[in-house]
Amino acid sequence: MGFVDTHVHLHFPEYDSDREAVIERSRKAGVDLFINVGTDVPSSEASVKLAHQYEFVYAAAGIHPHDAKDAHDEDFGALERLLHDSKVVAIGEVGLDFFRNLSPAEVQRKVLSRFFELFRKTGKPLILHIREAHREMKEQVLAELKPPVRGLLHCFSADKEVMKEFLDLGFHISFAGPLTYKKNDVLREAFQACPLDRLLLETDAPFLPPQSQRGERNESSYLLETAALGAELRKMSLEELAQSTTENAKKVFGL
Repeated sequence: MGFVDTHVHLHFPEYDSDREAVIERSRKAGVDLFINVGTDVPSSEASVKLAHQYEFVYAAAGIHPHDAKDAHDEDFGALERLLHDSKVVAIGEVGLDFFRNLSPAEVQRKVLSRFFELFRKTGKPLILHIREAHREMKEQVLAELKPPVRGLLHCFSADKEVMKEFLDLGFHISFAGPLTYKKNDVLREAFQACPLDRLLLETDAPFLPPQSQRGERNESSYLLETAALGAELRKMSLEELAQSTTENAKKVFGL
């Protein structure tokens, strides 16, 4: 059994010159399924279009918190229509990013509320982007949703105590290339502490390549470097990790 890359942006322009080769390389490396994630309406439409070109690619539709300031009422209608597409398996990526603050915090919260509304309406799982905003996200989830919540924390970046708070809310936890970074012991501790039935893997490609590829464009084939370290940390075989994380991904996304 191969792996699922639960967060990738194969439709981004970084792959325009060699997208087919990247996908083929990733499949040969052992990635069987891809969740291709949108970041605004045009990006989500492109993601859905790509998903229809490959049986093993699925799409998510949403507005990244960086782009929240540009969201209009008609955008949510367009995204709701996309969420009814047969290849769209999640709402995302959506969330709160108070590290870069490219959209005002209050605007981010209002846009997130609109996506929580779509979550209640469609039942599609949430792919949450959270940076320097875990406390605020927890507060908003508790205020607006009824746990357990179906969804995941994409590219988890906090410690095991924060992770437990979101596990208690029902979320799965997804780890990416930063797990392999030399000074990321806190993240590795969280990975070891995550219940096996809530654990997911991703690349966030073209961003955040693993340690051996730092500074390069990321791609799904590099998921195997993160997975190899993960298996070592948890003292299990790569095959066992593939089976567990794939089962988890299929459960979350209804595949």
